Amino acid sequence: MSFYEWFFLEKGRPPAGLFSWSHLLSVTIALAIFVFLGVFLGKKHKGNPKEQRRILIVTTICILALVVMKMSFLLATSTDVANTLLENLPLFFCDMMVLMVPIAAFTKGRVQDICLDFIAICGFLMGFMGNYAAGNIFGSHPAFSYLSLISTISHSISAFAAIFVFVAGLNKMEKRNIPFVIGILVVYMSITLAVDYATGKNYMFFLGPDGTPFSIFFDLVKGNLPAYQVIIYILQCGYIGVFYLIYYPVVKAIRKRREKKAASLPADNPDKQEK
Repeated sequence: MSFYEWFFLEKGRPPAGLFSWSHLLSVTIALAIFVFLGVFLGKKHKGNPKEQRRILIVTTICILALVVMKMSFLLATSTDVANTLLENLPLFFCDMMVLMVPIAAFTKGRVQDICLDFIAICGFLMGFMGNYAAGNIFGSHPAFSYLSLISTISHSISAFAAIFVFVAGLNKMEKRNIPFVIGILVVYMSITLAVDYATGKNYMFFLGPDGTPFSIFFDLVKGNLPAYQVIIYILQCGYIGVFYLIYYPVVKAIRKRREKKAASLPADNPDKQEK
């Protein structure tokens, strides 16, 4: 058996399985690498808009390159090109980075701010949940295979983007932009739901959990699709809302602590103040 057959075509190889040791090991290593890069590059280029934009552009190129690599392989090995294209539209939650990162890289002003906030908030969920809860990927493919690695790296880049934005201080988190950040997801999900019903595909798992942890909620409503779909809306949009609810008090507490520490310096270090 050739390496191509073993690695790309996965001949004679069973799926890794969700939460198998090979699944957990591969995604943990990938996330560790990309989290480190996000922190390192974020600190290195903080306060340097030119380099920050360059990092976002490189991230855009990497994301788009992975999409091209995946689609090229799928189309090359497909006997039904039209169906392959239809089954691989960028309509999963994690696919939103294909749009959000390029827009953030090539725009300015409020549009860029909204996109950067979205990346900062949702990149964590895409990176960590997208990797660790990828039952649709690791339930169908070995951990060390072409399509699994493409998925793992793609999700890890989302985590990288979020961490880089936070560490570099690119996110504004202005309250006036909250409806737009959530609205982007609502519109995207609504388009996806319409496509699912029109094509019978299962983007964003609206028509069934497909081996993901969404099965918990699917079983909870006994397979009632409208109720299940409402839950998906609530979970994904609610995540953004909860993130904001936690973010503002934490930032406020950190700011107060710094102010208190700064106010105590004259009394504690009079000589240092005079210098």
